[in-house]
Amino acid sequence: MNHSKIIFLDFDGVLNTEHHQRQLLYERKAWQDKYGTRFDPEAVKQLQTIVDMTHADIVIESSWKYLGLEAMQDMWKDRQLPGKVIGITPSAISDNILLSTDLDVLDSSMLHCKGAEIASWLHENNMQEVPYVIIDDEYVILESQLPHFILTNPYDGLIEELAMRAIGILNRQ
Repeated sequence: MNHSKIIFLDFDGVLNTEHHQRQLLYERKAWQDKYGTRFDPEAVKQLQTIVDMTHADIVIESSWKYLGLEAMQDMWKDRQLPGKVIGITPSAISDNILLSTDLDVLDSSMLHCKGAEIASWLHENNMQEVPYVIIDDEYVILESQLPHFILTNPYDGLIEELAMRAIGILNRQ
């Protein structure tokens, strides 16, 4: 695998916004398709900008990943979403990470957090040194990942200001 930049992407509160869901309900429009909740077109537009400006690939760290990588890639194609989904984070951290970690200082709650799953994915794919960004509406990262983290507001999701920050992180500006 040779990918130069990675977006670790959550869906709910990032692409699936409370604002858009309320609007769909108010307009009595379909709020979901066969994959689940429809994404906010404004948030998707911001993701498109990030992908266009960075050529980053996408790794899904959302709970939607439990549908499987193939389903996520099918959804990406069917919904004509920007970028390329190259993976999903593991549901637990890898044995290699556990073997290289001081378990005495590891909080047991960290074993199943998204931050640990992201660290595990980077380690397993030998990509610890590539530029990456984590976009999520919850503070679910490891302290070492803070410089790579973008926290969204679940009402608005991924907005232009946050997209610009993500581009800066990925392009190391």
